[in-house]
Amino acid sequence: METVEIGQKIKGIFDERNMRLTEFADELGTVRQNVYRIFKKRHVDTGLLLKISQVLRHNFFQYYVSQPAEIDEKIQALRTETDDFQKQLELSRKEIDYL
Repeated sequence: METVEIGQKIKGIFDERNMRLTEFADELGTVRQNVYRIFKKRHVDTGLLLKISQVLRHNFFQYYVSQPAEIDEKIQALRTETDDFQKQLELSRKEIDYL
């Protein structure tokens, strides 16, 4: 999994929201200088990240889970495994019927 530059992600969503910096800082319960620091951070405390997610109405935790391509690969592997089990089950049923 790639390293998440969470401060840059926060800054990007903040810019998309066209929110005033002072308003954002007030809603976070901090000052403007701390917001600038947040934008530069590589890591953010989960409590603060939750508050930022709520204020910006964006789930920043999503950047810390598997990417969709990885999930698709895992789902496909599980489907293949399930198909194999279904075939084994069907063969076992036929064998039982034969006995």
